[in-house]
Amino acid sequence: MLSNSQLFLLALVLSIFNWLMTFLGSSLVYFVKSKSQKLVSIALGLAAGIMIAATFFSLLLPAIQQVEDHLLLLFLIPLVFFSGGLFLRLCDKFLPHEHIISHQKEGPTNTLSKNKLLLLAMTLHNIPEGLAVGIAIASVKTNLVPALILSIGIGIQNFPEGTAISLPLHESGISRFKAMMYGQYSALVEIPSALLGFLFAQLFSSILPFALSFAAGAMMFVCIEELIPEANALKEVDVGTMSFMVGFMIMMMLDIMFG
Repeated sequence: MLSNSQLFLLALVLSIFNWLMTFLGSSLVYFVKSKSQKLVSIALGLAAGIMIAATFFSLLLPAIQQVEDHLLLLFLIPLVFFSGGLFLRLCDKFLPHEHIISHQKEGPTNTLSKNKLLLLAMTLHNIPEGLAVGIAIASVKTNLVPALILSIGIGIQNFPEGTAISLPLHESGISRFKAMMYGQYSALVEIPSALLGFLFAQLFSSILPFALSFAAGAMMFVCIEELIPEANALKEVDVGTMSFMVGFMIMMMLDIMFG
């Protein structure tokens, strides 16, 4: 059993790992030479599949298992799950951003550039991932494996996510280096988010199942509102759909092998 300080350090290390995976994914902008909307769709589909699988296997299922002997608390889990999605909906409403492929703008009227709006969109949607990692680490009692599976899964999906940010930015006219840097900036928020999620969950350990459920709702909202529609924004919708299936399968296999 690890001490609280060791778990905090682990949350920090894993959140840095997740940022690094985004950075590596963003660096693919140097190796892709032509228009790449199909590649972006594949990347977003993979990310969505991994995130939705992680939402169920690594967040909701452990939350339910922790309160399964308390019927009233068990029925609170779905309500808290919904509140996580509602929180992201409010963030979507009040923070300006733009979707990656469809370029649909959301939030209040603003004068920000397209590049900054794209960056804001992915930064906003990386917050739940950081929270999920921190809360999952804080919920560890005797078995660290589920939290590690979640963190590794998020790290894997951050790679195509970084690609999905940097490629459209480069195609919009900015240099490869700037596109790569913008791509990795969006994941920096995962580090403080993970640490805040960990500290909050440690401080209020009695609500850990609900913290897991809240993070799951926030992640689910990101997938349904942003990643899945954008993965299928092209005419060839099967590209994003099959990529989603592959991403879900990857996360399921991790859970089967190590869960």
